[in-house]
Amino acid sequence: MDSDLPTVPVLYNYDTDRDASPGLRIAKGGSGPDEADPTKYQAWLTPAFSEATVIEGDATVKLWSGMKDFDGTKAGAVTVYLRDFDGWSYVELGSDTVSDPTWQGGSSWSLKTFRFSVGTYTIAPGHSLELKVIVGGSSGDDMWFAYDTGPYRSRVAVSASPSATARSGAVPASLVACGLRGIWARHLFP
Repeated sequence: MDSDLPTVPVLYNYDTDRDASPGLRIAKGGSGPDEADPTKYQAWLTPAFSEATVIEGDATVKLWSGMKDFDGTKAGAVTVYLRDFDGWSYVELGSDTVSDPTWQGGSSWSLKTFRFSVGTYTIAPGHSLELKVIVGGSSGDDMWFAYDTGPYRSRVAVSASPSATARSGAVPASLVACGLRGIWARHLFP
């Protein structure tokens, strides 16, 4: 995840070992936040936070996606999980599933929005935020995902601020949006 907006104009093929199509293919049949089959999930992780950071309210995830082969007749089912990762284990902060009987609605990428409450949560120094995406077993087929380009700015937005113990003065919470990039990316707060 990265706070810079992508400017690359062409969608790259992120999984040349799975198919020859641009974007990323996730196989259907993912079984929750602990899915371990690398073909059935994608996870984006921030680098470790240097100071305690409070996130609060709602998280919004916007994903550009499509059914494999842009098949407009199939249902899609995607779940996203936002988790705190300490290097060894995870704490789930929230999740949302979007199901649509005609996911595609056209012959190209479709922008879907996921929303869930994270309440108020402090991310400890040294921890990272992870966004994990799976395609459920009820999906009509595998699905493609587009990100990290100017036209397909998939992203996560949360309200965040340094914790009261980490800041020297009053710093208001701000809406932080981070784009989905490679598995490793720069910090949410540059």
